[in-house]
Amino acid sequence: MSKTEFRAGALRGLLVFCAAMLAPGMLAANAAGLPPLPAGLSAPATPTHTPAFNLQTAAGGTLRAEELRGKVVIARFWATW
Repeated sequence: MSKTEFRAGALRGLLVFCAAMLAPGMLAANAAGLPPLPAGLSAPATPTHTPAFNLQTAAGGTLRAEELRGKVVIARFWATW
């Protein structure tokens, strides 16, 4: 392999790497600023609201769904069996 062929291959590899790194950001920017959904997931047909609920906190207080409106909430569910 000549020096020219090596440089051409290295440049081609660099361009592919840069395109792979930049493509997700460009696609997300085209989707109104929202990141793409992970594979296998789709957006709900119609948005739904969280039903009213009250939860007991570890500190003994009460957490109401209305207090969380407009905030990002991560719900973690697990089983112990």
